[in-house]
Amino acid sequence: MESNEVKQKGNVVGGDQAGRDIHKHIYPHAPTHTSQMSRMISKYRAETERDHEIKIIIEQLQRWQKRPAGDVMGLEEKLRKGNRPDVIDTAIAAKDRFSKILVKHEYSCAAMEIYAYLLAKVHQLFSSVIYTKICRGASADEIDKLLVTEVYEKVEIILEENPLGISPEEIMGMLFFLTGNCHLKWNCTADLQPSV
Repeated sequence: MESNEVKQKGNVVGGDQAGRDIHKHIYPHAPTHTSQMSRMISKYRAETERDHEIKIIIEQLQRWQKRPAGDVMGLEEKLRKGNRPDVIDTAIAAKDRFSKILVKHEYSCAAMEIYAYLLAKVHQLFSSVIYTKICRGASADEIDKLLVTEVYEKVEIILEENPLGISPEEIMGMLFFLTGNCHLKWNCTADLQPSV
């Protein structure tokens, strides 16, 4: 019978030493640099995720850019029916300026998200405070004062650092943009479709 037993004495070893066989396995390491395909796949995944986010934000913004079905009354007519012919010129100019600002920022996902949020806030503040006062017969002066304190100033507070440099005039533009797109009513008896 063969014995696998090996005796060693006084060895000085500078490398491998074994009593019998040495098996060395060499495993290739994963490359330390990223391949071109890996970079492209990562870019595709990031782009897909970003595209999904942009789609959601665009949908939120488009809600305010589109008129509700069945409503064809323009900004000027809405203000006339709401007994506010005194603000028509200002309203049209403010709405047009704001529309151009939206176009200017259309390629910034973050800016679009900010504008969609602010439009929703202007809509909410106007609908819950101003429209109620209009229906209760508040005067034009009362409405103008409430617009300043209950809409414009409250939206300014929300802006915090205001990286887009949104001015009070721009907030007024949001109000008339929403009015022109049939999301805000200035006449309690107007036959307008609800936007929410």
